[in-house]
Amino acid sequence: MTQSKNGTTSEEPKEEGQLIKSREGIYRLMRRLQVKHTPLKLRFDSVADHYTSMVLAVNFKEGYILLDEVTPKWGDELMAKAIPFHFDSYHDGCKISAEKLQAVGRAIKEDSPVYKVLFPTELHFLQRRQFFRASVRLSLNIQVRLGVKKPEIKRDEYDNIIPQSPTWEHDGLLRDLSAQGCQIEAKGDLRETLPKNTEYTSCYIIFPNGHLLDIGIAIRHVGYDEKRDVSSLGCQLINMDPKLDRKISFIVNELQRDNARSSSGNSSAPISELFLDASGKEPSKNTQPETEEETKELEKLTTEEVHHKAVRCVQKLVNSLRDKTALPIDEAWEVTDLLLEKLQKDRQELLLISRVRSSANYLYEHSVSVAVLLADQTMFNQDNPRSGDPSYLRDIIFAGLCHDLGKGLIPDRIVNKSGELNETEAKVMHKHSLLTREVLSRQQGMPAIALTLATQNCERLDGSGHPEHLKGISISPVGKLAAVIDVFDAMTNGRSYRAGLPYALAYKRLLAMRDKLDLASIQQLIKRQGLYPIGSLVAFENGDLAFVKRHDQNNHPSVVRLVFNKNTNQPLKHQDLKLAVLPDSKKKLLPEDPAKYQLLNDLLLNEL
Repeated sequence: MTQSKNGTTSEEPKEEGQLIKSREGIYRLMRRLQVKHTPLKLRFDSVADHYTSMVLAVNFKEGYILLDEVTPKWGDELMAKAIPFHFDSYHDGCKISAEKLQAVGRAIKEDSPVYKVLFPTELHFLQRRQFFRASVRLSLNIQVRLGVKKPEIKRDEYDNIIPQSPTWEHDGLLRDLSAQGCQIEAKGDLRETLPKNTEYTSCYIIFPNGHLLDIGIAIRHVGYDEKRDVSSLGCQLINMDPKLDRKISFIVNELQRDNARSSSGNSSAPISELFLDASGKEPSKNTQPETEEETKELEKLTTEEVHHKAVRCVQKLVNSLRDKTALPIDEAWEVTDLLLEKLQKDRQELLLISRVRSSANYLYEHSVSVAVLLADQTMFNQDNPRSGDPSYLRDIIFAGLCHDLGKGLIPDRIVNKSGELNETEAKVMHKHSLLTREVLSRQQGMPAIALTLATQNCERLDGSGHPEHLKGISISPVGKLAAVIDVFDAMTNGRSYRAGLPYALAYKRLLAMRDKLDLASIQQLIKRQGLYPIGSLVAFENGDLAFVKRHDQNNHPSVVRLVFNKNTNQPLKHQDLKLAVLPDSKKKLLPEDPAKYQLLNDLLLNEL
């Protein structure tokens, strides 16, 4: 309660958000927490401490979840006694919470307890941007030592303490940090050395100024990049107390400030003491040898890392525009080169990753997807004399990344409105393309195609588009292509308030818009992306559902990942099938809607 000046009291303002009550909605959110290995913070009734666990499985048909063992260990007794609890969790910048839960069953799996918990009656879903993971820029080295062992105190004959150095099992570099966990990169393949749920009660995070943070972690996921010979460790913070919570929050804020400083190019902005060396200076990164090393590091990035870097770059561009600071144009060109390299090396892998989407990052991921599709369609169009021109492809990717920047200046209540915009709101929204062109026109060395796409992706053949109501031949060929791709990507990818359309239905609607969109560009898109695009869901005659993972040379599915059977309404053991080895009688495919079965295509990124 708060007291006003006149002495009356009022209730504290409650957090805003959505209450998800449908079984489908609850299943979808809990499934995300499972797939992303997101930790849950548990609090039991009448118990002051908090505990952590993770979602191991979600059963839609019977309406229950399986929770992993609870840490600290004595939480097992509370779960076994069916003490009521509630949980909070943070996923993609959103807070997901539920109350009045309790275990209805307990079992032992791989020598660890697991708990069956019925679906909550409702989930509270709240946007919490401050819980995004704060990434560490590549040029900032923050060392991590895993499994630190502190030696016993030894004294000499005069009872003086003999100095001794601790030892550790592995070392690596911090790549991101949040209030709940972190990502660490370490050399070598550690998938067998560090199995899931390996815990270290003492790990050191060492900052450039020598400041040391001693925390406990549990390894929740280990990925391995063969090309770089680097393991990526997804870790959950354990044994946290209020003092450590405050330290972590402070460091996350400093990392966010450091990213803003780096992306804006404002070298005069103050840098956190954490990131200065012992002499109080920023570690040098401008010498030629280190620049070459950074270039090599960029060349080693996986396709998934390049995509993540591109999404983050668009986010930085939008944030810089909102904050009225210098746009990180150099970084955008760097990302452009990386995307073009990956597109030329393995277009199917890049397309797959660009189709695994998060509604919280819609604007940024949409811009990257449009950039990739623009270049991919251009490379495919042999009638375009510049289809093989690297400098033109480079310009078109850059233009795609920047084509929606002006939306950063449109109020969120309009950009994210779930219903149809009224006349006043539509006029405000339509300003975003002119704002984009104006902002880009003030940047040095801006390619003309970026200014063209900023507005022409919103124009329509019949003059019903905006901002200049161009018709037919007044719209450039690349503008017509961009309009088709922009609509196609928006149709097929979900927002927080709706699921994306199945690709087959999106194609049908595009063809129905031939009075507004260029028919040749639509047909070219369908031919290049295939009737069953990479990332789409297909059904076999026996009811098995699978996501398309790769195409053959004719853009037909060649590798699919089995995930579900719609006849039994049960998940299948994930496996990748090569369609070429199947008999013809089993190769017949039909399009399916993943939203109908609450399936997410991010399953394609998981290792089997």
